[in-house]
Amino acid sequence: MSYIGTGPLYGNYPSQLITPDGTDTSFTLNHAPANAASIIVSVDGVKQNAADGAYGVSGTTLDFGVGNAPASTTKIEIIYLGLQADSVVIDETLGTDAIIRTNGQTIAENITIPTTTNGVTAGPVTISASYVVTVNGNWSVV
Repeated sequence: MSYIGTGPLYGNYPSQLITPDGTDTSFTLNHAPANAASIIVSVDGVKQNAADGAYGVSGTTLDFGVGNAPASTTKIEIIYLGLQADSVVIDETLGTDAIIRTNGQTIAENITIPTTTNGVTAGPVTISASYVVTVNGNWSVV
């Protein structure tokens, strides 16, 4: 497929399924989106429009508003757009030719490495309980 400008940078869009109880209007999200436009919300496959007031987001709270509790027979799907792992790279120069890159040592979120991507981590590394690293491409721990 052709693109005008830069092609897509991220191909993995994490999703979350919520089964409402028929009374709650607010739900906890797995990730805090930047704003309501950073997620796609569908109720039983019907896309909801935040611009029309169908829902709002504050931090990790998805809110359908007073009196708008989704029925317990519905399924809510949240698709996070452009979500990427937070990382900090610090470069320090030692001498004239050496560069040290540092990285964190604990993985505290689910991470997927797409088939067209290589990942490198300097060990040791710990994956916190209940989190998963899915490697479809390549991941080297050195």
